[in-house]
Amino acid sequence: MLGIGSAIIDQILPVSEEYLETIPGEKWGSELIDHRELIQIIENSGSIPKRMVGGSAANAVKGLASLGHQCGFISKIGQDEEGIIVTRDFENTGIRPHFISIPKPTGQVVCMVTPDGKRTMRWCKGASVDLKSEDLDPVLFKNVKLVHIEGYLLYNDTLAQKAMQIAKDSGAKISFDLSSFEIVDNYRQTILDLLSSYVDILFANADEASALTHLSPEHGCHEMLNLCETAVVMMGEDGCYVGHEGNVSHFPAFPVKPLDTTGAGDLFAGGFLHGWLKGESLESSAKYGALLGREIVQVVGAELPQENWKKVLPLIQK
Repeated sequence: MLGIGSAIIDQILPVSEEYLETIPGEKWGSELIDHRELIQIIENSGSIPKRMVGGSAANAVKGLASLGHQCGFISKIGQDEEGIIVTRDFENTGIRPHFISIPKPTGQVVCMVTPDGKRTMRWCKGASVDLKSEDLDPVLFKNVKLVHIEGYLLYNDTLAQKAMQIAKDSGAKISFDLSSFEIVDNYRQTILDLLSSYVDILFANADEASALTHLSPEHGCHEMLNLCETAVVMMGEDGCYVGHEGNVSHFPAFPVKPLDTTGAGDLFAGGFLHGWLKGESLESSAKYGALLGREIVQVVGAELPQENWKKVLPLIQK
């Protein structure tokens, strides 16, 4: 499978509710800021961030690679230390990095985590936002079964549509993660057009589904089924709705007290797509997603340590 999106550095920053109230923008969302603002948020917090490699589609693809799938990833990175760190991380995870490096900083995200485990993201675009339609090599899509694309690509002009068109021309299925409700608010009509023309599997959390359909998660899932083959609405501890062939079913989560919800939706998507790629049922796919979601919210950041993978792999791999 092939992922396309941002390959960036996550700065996981524990903050108080009071400090989060001083940050412009909506809580629990993801908004663009410049590098100066990112540094100020970190320095003014009084906390020391934990740095790790991340990105919406990247987290899902890293999960798939850890589950034994052959994966590649297309992105742009900077010619800096962060770019080297990102490349090594992908290679060590078993993902083939199709990276273009440019003289611009590698993208970074500050993930502010409050004591309830919820995350609010502010991200500095960096090199990844310079990925253009003309950077996509159709050869990389050859013999690919699935192309996974993040909603953040909508910031890159026509890149998402071009990637989907190449994927479709190559015979690959397309999964699309809406990524944030702000993206849906800003690009709603574009998203609706992409869904009806290209997307096979859609991932949205409850806020994103509401922004797209103006309906409840269950009814929103039904509505999204009018535009794509499979729709998944993720609701954290309340499980998920999965729609397919006109039917919408609810599947449970494995609730735990979250330490940090960063990457929960991304890892859920990775687990679900693992089941889909293996030809398993929607119920099994949702279960795999829920298992990975349960594991990731119990650690800081969107990367599962090896000891967590050792625990969860026997429950997922067959």
